[in-house]
Amino acid sequence: MAKIGNFIYLPKLHKHKIPYRGHAEKTSYERQLQFLPEDVRFCKKCVVSNQRPRIVFDEEGICGACRWVEEKFNRIDWGPRKKQFDELMNKHRSKDNKFDVVVPCSGGKDSGVIAHKLKYEYGMHPLTVTWSPLLYTTIGFQNLQNMISSGLSNHLFTPNRHLQRNISKLGFVLLGNHFEPFGRGQMCYAFHVALDLNIKLVVFGENGELEYGGSLKNKDKRGQPIEDFVELYHKGSTTDALLQFGVENGYLNEEDVKDPSLKYYSPPSTEALTKKGVEFHWYGYYHKWVPQENYYYASEHYGFKTNPEGHSESTYNKYASLDDLTDPFHYYLSYIKFGIGRATSDAAHEIREKHLTREEGVALVQRYDHIFPDKYFNDFLRYVDMTADEFWEVINAYREKRPNLWEKVNGEWRLKHRVSL
Repeated sequence: MAKIGNFIYLPKLHKHKIPYRGHAEKTSYERQLQFLPEDVRFCKKCVVSNQRPRIVFDEEGICGACRWVEEKFNRIDWGPRKKQFDELMNKHRSKDNKFDVVVPCSGGKDSGVIAHKLKYEYGMHPLTVTWSPLLYTTIGFQNLQNMISSGLSNHLFTPNRHLQRNISKLGFVLLGNHFEPFGRGQMCYAFHVALDLNIKLVVFGENGELEYGGSLKNKDKRGQPIEDFVELYHKGSTTDALLQFGVENGYLNEEDVKDPSLKYYSPPSTEALTKKGVEFHWYGYYHKWVPQENYYYASEHYGFKTNPEGHSESTYNKYASLDDLTDPFHYYLSYIKFGIGRATSDAAHEIREKHLTREEGVALVQRYDHIFPDKYFNDFLRYVDMTADEFWEVINAYREKRPNLWEKVNGEWRLKHRVSL
């Protein structure tokens, strides 16, 4: 996943010292942690643990995502849902060749498949909308261009990079996730585009809470209520709250928070969307969602390419989450906060869909999950404008928040619980 070009200009963000460790130790913005159980249990069917935020385990020790897959493959009659989707498309299909549906797309194996099918199978006029990654990889940008070249119109938006880096730093320190500016923009921007262009339909891929283990509150809904975004996608903290902390503590100045791009890090109000008649639907509510099948479709129909370096760092997978050079650190922070790394994330859903046995999944997790993604570590440090010592101070502050997961043995941090057969 090499960088585009030989150098990415990343000026210093701050000329003064900021107490990152102190802010990470005292932060209350990562509100998911307070709801996690002390005891650590692993699902008896896959490899995920009960430390995944909002996950539900039943009395038999099976996680909600595994139970959903059983229902998805064995009990849901997809015919009626497919008919409902046909009716939805008939309702919104443009009669005058205007864009009639917004599809957030990175160029990866999932979202591009939806847009491609909407155009070529349903006769829609999709506008694909891309929220730029923090640092593009060559393969990520190539896949986006391949997707567009298949006949899809695209709107690529790159927010103020200086502010994006500052919000990334805030996310890393206050929430243990530098990917906050990408995650928030990716989820919210499409709705702003729909409002601005008067497009009444927004279609996302899958309900991630349902498919991968999380809240079941919207299990039977066709789309995500906007009022649930902060709880389910933003770790319980609004973007405005993060920005306020940033101004008060030297990460941002008063002029920074006047930038027009900042509005795209938060969703429009329910009232604004309702007034304009904008609807939000998951494609996966109407169609059986299988990521591996999406990979095959994307490869065949728009030349999607896998990681040219082989499997991605900290996992065995070679076709998921390829767009951003800093992406491996998003998964590494998950490993630190929840004991759930990138291999666990990949293996869990592939076990559920019977692409792996649990025995194979456990072996892959034990082999890859703990590996630190050092290949682009210096690029990451330059991006967040930190030294290696400052990085590890923040990491260890989050380890200390999870004494049920981490302990020090002979001066080295060790994860207490690992999945086993």
